[in-house]
Amino acid sequence: PHVTVDDVWRGALPKETELVAGAAGSRREVVWCTALRARPPAFTPLRGGELLLINPQVLTAVDARLTLARLVESLVGQAVAGAAILGRVSPEARRVADAHALPLFSLPATTPLDQVEQSVLHYIVDRRAELHERAQDLHRQLSELALAGRGLPALLARLHELTGVPVLLERDTTVDFVGGGRLSEGTAAAIAAERPALEEWLREVPLSAFDPPVAVRPLLHGQARLVAPILVQGSIAGFLSLLGSDGELGEMHRLAVGRAAHACAIELVRARAAHDARDEVDEELLDVLTAGRPGSHQAARERAKRKGFDLDASYLLVAAEPAERGHAAKVRAAWERLLATMRSSALVRERGDSILALVSLAGKRAIEPRALVEQLHRAARAAGGPVALGYGAVRTGTAEVASGAREAEQALTMGRRLFGPDSATAFKNLGLYRLLYALEPLPELRAFRDDALGRLGAKDRRGVLLETLGAYLATNGSPTEAAELLHLHRNTVLYRLGRIEDLLGADLRNAEVRLGLHLALKIGEILEA
Repeated sequence: PHVTVDDVWRGALPKETELVAGAAGSRREVVWCTALRARPPAFTPLRGGELLLINPQVLTAVDARLTLARLVESLVGQAVAGAAILGRVSPEARRVADAHALPLFSLPATTPLDQVEQSVLHYIVDRRAELHERAQDLHRQLSELALAGRGLPALLARLHELTGVPVLLERDTTVDFVGGGRLSEGTAAAIAAERPALEEWLREVPLSAFDPPVAVRPLLHGQARLVAPILVQGSIAGFLSLLGSDGELGEMHRLAVGRAAHACAIELVRARAAHDARDEVDEELLDVLTAGRPGSHQAARERAKRKGFDLDASYLLVAAEPAERGHAAKVRAAWERLLATMRSSALVRERGDSILALVSLAGKRAIEPRALVEQLHRAARAAGGPVALGYGAVRTGTAEVASGAREAEQALTMGRRLFGPDSATAFKNLGLYRLLYALEPLPELRAFRDDALGRLGAKDRRGVLLETLGAYLATNGSPTEAAELLHLHRNTVLYRLGRIEDLLGADLRNAEVRLGLHLALKIGEILEA
């Protein structure tokens, strides 16, 4: 805890004292007070942070050529906190002080400087002790709330109660405001616009989670804020601010926001640890359910019930994969926030680049499956860009979770392949692929594909013949439409179809041949997926 020039002005200097220059430096720390002496050296050795008391009449006794402006100029490099001048302060001295943000006070002309010196020294000692005691008490209260797991809302409410000014918490894309009324749009925009400058400032100052740096930042219409970063495991997890009018926020507010930022860091670390532990339990339970091992159903059902998830009621499994790698965690977090807002019981698992969610459709606020998928898709897009989704049929019972998960993952895989990286596909809409997925474990499936297309694949190194065959079959055997689909000349397609017939020894005009080849291509898509 330290005492500022502004604190000394309001708490120790005579009432009639005026701040006449250097107001920008009023937050400087004052550690000592000393008066100008009539014999050299003019001051006791200066170590920085002193408030100097100066009688202009003594200047000529020290040096006949010395003016107040020159003295102020010489003090700039000494890191003093400020100076209080007995009587009038010359315009030249004011200009020098303003240029260097060195606070200059004008004391009443009859003020005894020795009494001012003693008053300031007593004030500094008493104020330091008071600030230290209040800071310790404030830190204790906030830390107790954090360690008790009361959450960030309780911390912000207590900080507002202790300081009497509005509190603002910026975290990720959310802003929490505690105080009278609502945060004005103008203030919110000013705070958002200042974020780059704030981050630049933090690159230039030492960072400590226990004692974070605090800065005064101006806002609109004479308002200001004291802001401190919330540091969690070496990274900035957010910013905590106290808002007030210019001059309203004092040293106690500065201490409060710093201590509260540390308490918020404690809460975030605690919440993150609890969340990680819960995630491990959720993922393990979902892994057990989706594995579908015999004998595990009853135990898994009971574990799910303890977590508030009734597997005997209807549920839906949804799988997702963002188009960009590395965005799975963002999508998962977005789903968890959405489902919590909807008050839907859910288990969400992230595995590699994909996400799987088991969502209950039971309860008073139950949602229709398609509407649920649409909401999940919107939330995933907002968090991670284009995202492909797949989902199965509505199911009930512990034993059905594994089947539902397979359907969702198969719908995701084939939907992304058939409809693109930002599609939402129901397993029931996969048509023939549903049957082929069910037959996938059978070795006859691969043998059928190899018998039908093996010779063609061996000669088709670049895959153009298989691509042409697929387009031809997809357009019901029309070379013209296949050429349009492939953006080729019709004669090129006809030449390739002749090559295919030669390699396969088959007549593509035969409907049975086309059916077999089309089925073989579909089987290939399933096996590759």
